[in-house]
Amino acid sequence: MPADGAEPVVIPADLWQRPDMHTALTNRDIGHLFRLVRQYAGISQTRIGVAVGFSQGKVSEYMQGKAQVTALDVFERIADGLHMPDPARMLLGLAPRILTGVTFPPTPIPPRDGTPASSLLSVEQVVIGSRQPDDTCDVDMLTLAWIVGRLDGHMDRRTMLLIAAGLTAESATSIANPWERLTLALSGTRADQEDTVERFEARTIGFHRLEETMPARSLYQGLTAHLNELSTLLQAGLPDRLRRRLAATTGEAAVLASWIAWEIKQPGQSAAFDRIATLAAQESGHPIIQACAYAYRSYAVRGAPAVQNIRLAQQHLPALGDNATRAWLLAREAEELANLGDRQALVRLEQARDAYGEARPQRERAWTRFLDPGRMAAYRLSTYVNLGDEHRVIDEGQAALNALSHETDHKKIAAVHADIAAAQLRIGDLNEGIANGRLALETAQRTESRWAFQQLAGVENALTGKRDTSARELLAAINSAHRSLSQPSA
Repeated sequence: MPADGAEPVVIPADLWQRPDMHTALTNRDIGHLFRLVRQYAGISQTRIGVAVGFSQGKVSEYMQGKAQVTALDVFERIADGLHMPDPARMLLGLAPRILTGVTFPPTPIPPRDGTPASSLLSVEQVVIGSRQPDDTCDVDMLTLAWIVGRLDGHMDRRTMLLIAAGLTAESATSIANPWERLTLALSGTRADQEDTVERFEARTIGFHRLEETMPARSLYQGLTAHLNELSTLLQAGLPDRLRRRLAATTGEAAVLASWIAWEIKQPGQSAAFDRIATLAAQESGHPIIQACAYAYRSYAVRGAPAVQNIRLAQQHLPALGDNATRAWLLAREAEELANLGDRQALVRLEQARDAYGEARPQRERAWTRFLDPGRMAAYRLSTYVNLGDEHRVIDEGQAALNALSHETDHKKIAAVHADIAAAQLRIGDLNEGIANGRLALETAQRTESRWAFQQLAGVENALTGKRDTSARELLAAINSAHRSLSQPSA
């Protein structure tokens, strides 16, 4: 007979489907999880400990609530040790394992439409449409954003696609039915309300993360549905503390919705979301939401108007803290000052570098998740391009490409290749310039990013007038892509 600790751990499949197990996983309450495993699977503390790499005493501490698991690698170890199925792993905030028999979706993940339920911080004037509560696609984007928002580690595109592919209608509904959650929050206890607010905060972070990897139109309606639900909950008579938190996450979602509406050429809706962000900033007492809104607006213009928006954004920064947003604004100011030929841009670059050294982008704000060494390198590159320092551009360009993730940073990579291409064309390196220009165009088309297409302006200028056949072909392809992008979204 094998010793108790050596016996294999076998957990009945239906245990992972129990509502109380879903609660334990969603709350990342490992003590509760272990108690359920012991109660319903009959597995001793010693066997649990052997399976997950804990002593029996440590398992007992978790079960008694004397200790809590917080580290991502420990959650992974527990999930692996208990042979947790993918839906349970995702409830715990972990990426699924390699899913067998699953192919990546050939088209963007379906969005959902929504109609708001209130006029307070409402999107009623932004999106007109009918809600289809029984539509299976209705839940997928919202659930995907929630799961991605709870992931502690870096999320590459492959992980995101695996999660999305694993979200069947049944599993998505079991993970997070938003309207059930709203009902619970409206009629339940203070704990229910806090849990719901945390879910909305995680989902907002998830949408900001997904913006880096998914085309804008794939996110847009799901994001507006998210704002609709936030609007409903803001009328629920929540305690002031929770209401302020909910208003803040509404603002963080609204600034992203405004940016995405601009990306898909919906200026009226973009402006309406800006107004929601302003209301949310006032309601929550977080003026920095306005800083983010002005920063996004700076991308819609160039030169002096962009600098004006950036400086308006800086006025909404606190005196101390929020260094990731501060670094972003300084880097943006550097590239726009350089576009005006102002050498003060180099001073701003140094200030941005110092602020980034003190920043914690993954912890500060929902919108700061995008800021990483690759993006900071891209800002340096853009600044040198705008200052006309072509030789410095080549060196900085390679550094920027080395710092970027080729799994997640497609929009940034498009901009970097565009900057390198423009510099190479200006110094006469035609072949390399055209090669990088093609890479920039291909990546911009794949991401459907209006911002990435804007970065091709320098390539267009450098190609204009060149007699080389390859140069003319690339210029024609860029012009054709611009015309295609200029068609408004339905």
